[in-house]
Amino acid sequence: MHTFLQQLNELNELQRELVSLHPFFAEHHPVVVADEALLHIYDYSSKTRQYEWAKTVPDDLYIPDDCLAAMPVHHLNDRMCAIVTASAFKDIEQKVFLFHEYVHCSVYGKYEERIVDRLQIKHKMTQLKRVTWEIDYEFPYEDENIAERIHSLLSALKSEDIQQIQAARTALFESLTEEQAEYWSWLEWNEGYARYVENLIRAKYNLKPNHYGDTAPYNRLVFYECGSEYIRLLVKEQPAYHTDLEQLFDRMQMERLAGFVG
Repeated sequence: MHTFLQQLNELNELQRELVSLHPFFAEHHPVVVADEALLHIYDYSSKTRQYEWAKTVPDDLYIPDDCLAAMPVHHLNDRMCAIVTASAFKDIEQKVFLFHEYVHCSVYGKYEERIVDRLQIKHKMTQLKRVTWEIDYEFPYEDENIAERIHSLLSALKSEDIQQIQAARTALFESLTEEQAEYWSWLEWNEGYARYVENLIRAKYNLKPNHYGDTAPYNRLVFYECGSEYIRLLVKEQPAYHTDLEQLFDRMQMERLAGFVG
């Protein structure tokens, strides 16, 4: 049996248990395992209902150690793939992180073009050929005023008071440029939703919820935390948001747009 194929099909069995949590898990995505300067590429067969080895190629993506990501891969005609290393299979914690990446693959296939294409920052970064802008955009995490607004938002989220949260979000967006606010709103929705589903999986397997990013000094993980906690509360208020991500995205723009009225 090819390297990692057994681990992937064991993961596939686990995935079947998650369909009741979210219909995304009825879908399957190619998986690329980077190991010793090679990319082992696996694809799902609807006939066998198993993963199968597709090809092994030199690692021209330069995948770092302990990588967990989702991105289009040119070796599979730019299909969205989960990108991992061998550590992804070592325990249930790592497998849950891999399911987080599966959520990104599903979101990309269904929503990214019709949602991201609304954002001016996406068009600007495409023109600048900044393909890693979602990771390395110069967001002002260290600005004292903005850090204080983020702290207020996190406090409001812990209170679970929607009106207080909306006021804190509006105040934060008013302190950002329109481009910075667009960046926030995209990452908050995209990464926040994946972590929201991740934490549902964690609850199913009695694992500690993931709240990394909820303390200063802030970094990119703050989008995961603010987004997932806000989405959790919005789904509680309106259950349709659990599966209607476009409606959810529109709902989450309200405070951002309110901050730039007039």
